[in-house]
Amino acid sequence: MMFRRIITVLLLIASPLAVADALDISLNNNAAAFKYSLAAGALIQGNSDFHVGILYNDSMNTLAEAGLLVKGDEGDSPGLTLAVGAKTVVAMVKNYIPGTTQNVAAIEIGGELGYAFPAAKQLSTAFYYFAGPKITTFGDANRANQWGLHADYEVSPGTKVYVEYREANFGIIATGQTATVDSGTYLGVKLSF
Repeated sequence: MMFRRIITVLLLIASPLAVADALDISLNNNAAAFKYSLAAGALIQGNSDFHVGILYNDSMNTLAEAGLLVKGDEGDSPGLTLAVGAKTVVAMVKNYIPGTTQNVAAIEIGGELGYAFPAAKQLSTAFYYFAGPKITTFGDANRANQWGLHADYEVSPGTKVYVEYREANFGIIATGQTATVDSGTYLGVKLSF
C-alpha cells in the first residue's frame, strides 16, 4: 500500500512535465525498464535532465525513480562529460526473505562519467554510480546503491541503441545483508524527440 502511494506521488510530481523529449526502453530475459526524460532547462539553469522511470522483473521486484542530472561541458577533454545529480528511488523487494516483501526507499546522490570517441562520434560509453547512505534510506533498508556501465551507438539522429549492465541493491535492516532488486545485462533503445 505504501509503495502505491509513493508511486502515485511521483507520477503527480512528474505530470506537469508530461511532454518528454526522450523515451528509453530496455529489456533483458528477466526484466523490463522504461524511462522518460526531458530537458529541465526551464526549471534549472544549465544542461540538465529530469527523468522518471520504472523497472519490473520476473522476481516481482519493482523499482521506481525520479531524478535530476546536471551535465558539465567537455572543457579541455573533448568527448569526456561529467554529470552529477540526485534521485529518489522506491522499491518493493519480493521474497528476499521467503514469503515477505520489503518496502524500501532512498534519496541517492551520484553521477555519470561519459566518453564519446572522437574518431566515431556516434559511439560512446558511460559509467554511473548513485548511493543513498543510512540517513537518506527509509523503510526496511539502511543503504542503497545503483550503478551501471553502458555503450551506445547512434543509429540516426535521435535514435540510439545500447547494451548496459546495471545493478540496484539495498541493505536490509532485518538481516544485515544486501538484497539485489535487479542486476543484469540489458539491450535498449533511446528515442529522442
